[in-house]
Amino acid sequence: MSRAAAPRAAAPALFADDAVPLAALKARAHNLRWAAQPDGVIPLTAADPDFLAPPCVREALCRYVQGGPLSYGPAEGLPSFREAVAGRLRARGAPSADAARVLACDGAASALHLAARALLRPGDEVLIPDPVDFLFERAAVSAGARPVRVPYRRGAGLDLEALAAAVTPRTRALWLCAPHNPYGQLLSAAEVRAAAALAHAHDLWLLSDEVWSEITYEAPQAPTAADPDAAPRTVTVGGFSKTYGLAGLRVGYLHAPNDATFARLLAASEAPYTAYGAATLSQVAAEAGLREGEGWLRAFLDHLRAQRDHAACRLGALPGLRCDRPQATYLLSPYVVRGLLEDPLLARHTSDSLAASILAEARVALVPGSPRFFGAGAEGLVRLSFATSRGLLDEALGRIEGAWGRVLGRGGAP
Repeated sequence: MSRAAAPRAAAPALFADDAVPLAALKARAHNLRWAAQPDGVIPLTAADPDFLAPPCVREALCRYVQGGPLSYGPAEGLPSFREAVAGRLRARGAPSADAARVLACDGAASALHLAARALLRPGDEVLIPDPVDFLFERAAVSAGARPVRVPYRRGAGLDLEALAAAVTPRTRALWLCAPHNPYGQLLSAAEVRAAAALAHAHDLWLLSDEVWSEITYEAPQAPTAADPDAAPRTVTVGGFSKTYGLAGLRVGYLHAPNDATFARLLAASEAPYTAYGAATLSQVAAEAGLREGEGWLRAFLDHLRAQRDHAACRLGALPGLRCDRPQATYLLSPYVVRGLLEDPLLARHTSDSLAASILAEARVALVPGSPRFFGAGAEGLVRLSFATSRGLLDEALGRIEGAWGRVLGRGGAP
């Protein structure tokens, strides 16, 4: 049996109820999760798995620590890490991916901010989807740029007419989320073609956040740079917190379309002056996942697919809610069906008040679809992560179902 196949055979044990280390999570898992919640609350909040990292990752970390000094690495990143990233991009369909143009970063969020610093100037405008993860807006604003929201439609993706109409002489970039957070939709080939045409016509950068690209179910997510017209303008952002549970190691990357852009990113990073740089230990962990974690990842996706279908069915049965099954991510975004409510009380709720009511009545923490997290376009939804065990997911769903009448009765914002 191959190394890749072995973890798949052990999948039930890897993702069983007793595989969730609750005591450790309550001590270590911050950012809206177990360590940040009162006792008794189940947090289906930040997109960080409840499970241990793959065995191959943990073993690689141990070998590296025991094998020698923990010295500085190259400013650009470890050569083997950069080659592993480029190899994965090529395997996903981007033939021009080159290790020489991969820059190791301390997480995908940091990579977004770095790309903004390198490519934008104060007063520039950046087109971003509405809704989308709040990090897009924060990264643009941190560079002095102005984010311009373009409607992103549930089930349909970017409003391409609105996208073209939003371009002004100050527009410098279009940022894409592939797959999309919070809806879990794949970025389609038609959207990439439209983005590439717009970028060519107006001399725009394309920034493609592909941190969720490995968590897909019925179809893969092709890299934006797989499109030959998009590739010359595309800076790709990637990371490993979603795929291998490495959030605390803070490791990600940028891939540049050419040597000049890579030099620009590297200079903006300050890594050559040791003021910045991804930890070598984190790169070792991510490389192990890329090179040896395929069997574990397949098993994880099998578990997640079952979790998705189970939770979407139960949440979609609650009066006044609809819950679509995402094509990607391990996030569900049930939303209020305005005008079709079996219980008119739900119409009084905002995303914030609905999440607050669920927390108060069911002791389950969710992320509200409020502007501070996703933009105005997410109003009416709450987001939950199902990257946990079936036992914990069922406990959380059962609590929500049992408290639903009381949740509605609390009412919304005045």
